[in-house]
Amino acid sequence: MGDTTDKQLICIVDDEPTNVELLRFMLADDYDVCVAYSGEEALATILTSKPSLILLDIVMPDMSGYEVFKILRNNPTTSSIPVIFVTGLEDKASETEGLELGAVDYVVKPLVGDIVKARIERILQTDLYIEYLERSLADREEQLVSKAIK
Repeated sequence: MGDTTDKQLICIVDDEPTNVELLRFMLADDYDVCVAYSGEEALATILTSKPSLILLDIVMPDMSGYEVFKILRNNPTTSSIPVIFVTGLEDKASETEGLELGAVDYVVKPLVGDIVKARIERILQTDLYIEYLERSLADREEQLVSKAIK
């Protein structure tokens, strides 16, 4: 879990330019940002940029955020990228659906910058820790196999 000077990449997916610019403004100092304004654009952008995290709107005209999410989860290249649904849908059924699909969080607009950033940081730190544990486990397994072969 070493420190790195490279900023992590966050992909913002929202069909409303105002929402995109607000999120970009909130995150630009701490993260690199890529943007998509539709579901189709999001799928192409995410495949090529491989972000560390995705902020995904649910209500979009061509394809819902839920549909985008399902496609991402069914692709081995994108299946493990954490997704936070960012939406104006305040009902518990929408939130439940998003979390049951496997999103790591669900944030309702209007957005509060410090809260959004704290949630993103928590998720990214957890992901880094999981990667560290997986590497440590793989290293330990390799050591045990090596000893067993000797």
